[in-house]
Amino acid sequence: MRRVRTAKLPAYIRRLEHFAELCGVPVVRNSLVAGVLGQIEERRIVLRAGLSLEQQLLTLVHELTHCIAHCKSSPPVNRTVCEYEAEAVERWVGAALKVGPPADHNLDAATLLEDLLACSVRRVRWASHVILKAATDNESAATLERLQPQAPVEIDAAAREEVVLNDELHGVRDFIRLTQAL
Repeated sequence: MRRVRTAKLPAYIRRLEHFAELCGVPVVRNSLVAGVLGQIEERRIVLRAGLSLEQQLLTLVHELTHCIAHCKSSPPVNRTVCEYEAEAVERWVGAALKVGPPADHNLDAATLLEDLLACSVRRVRWASHVILKAATDNESAATLERLQPQAPVEIDAAAREEVVLNDELHGVRDFIRLTQAL
C-alpha cells in the first residue's frame, strides 16, 4: 500500500493552514451540510469538523486550489471547470504526498490532464506546484510571493501571425493566432 505515514499528515496540514492564512483565508472547522467536506465561506476555508487527517489534507488542498486559482480569476472560470481543476489538483497533490487511496500505477500527469483544456492544465500544474511547495516547505511566505501578479507581457504581432507562449516554470506551451494586428 502506498500510503504516507500518518505522522507526516499533521505537518502538511499545519503548513497548508499557515499558507492559507498568508493568502488571507484562515481555515476553520465547523459542521457543514451533508455530503460537503469543505467550502469557501466569507474569505475563509471551512472544513467539516471530524474529518480524518487524510480527508482534512485533501479537502484543504481542494479548497486552497479554489482560493489561489479561481477566486480572483478574470474573467471568472466556469464553476464546473473550477471543480474539475480542484479535483485534479487534489489527486495530483495526494499522489505526490502519497495520501489517499492507493493507485494501481504511479501518477501519470498526462492521463490526469488529458481531458483538460490548455488553460486548465496550466492552472492545475501551477496550483499543484504551489500547494506541494507550501505543504512540504516551511517557506510559505516565499511560496506566497509566487502568487503575486507578474509583469505584463507586450506582444507585437501582425494579423494572422502565430504567437507562441512558453511557460518554462510550469512546462506549458500554448499559441494564439491573431485575427487582427495588436
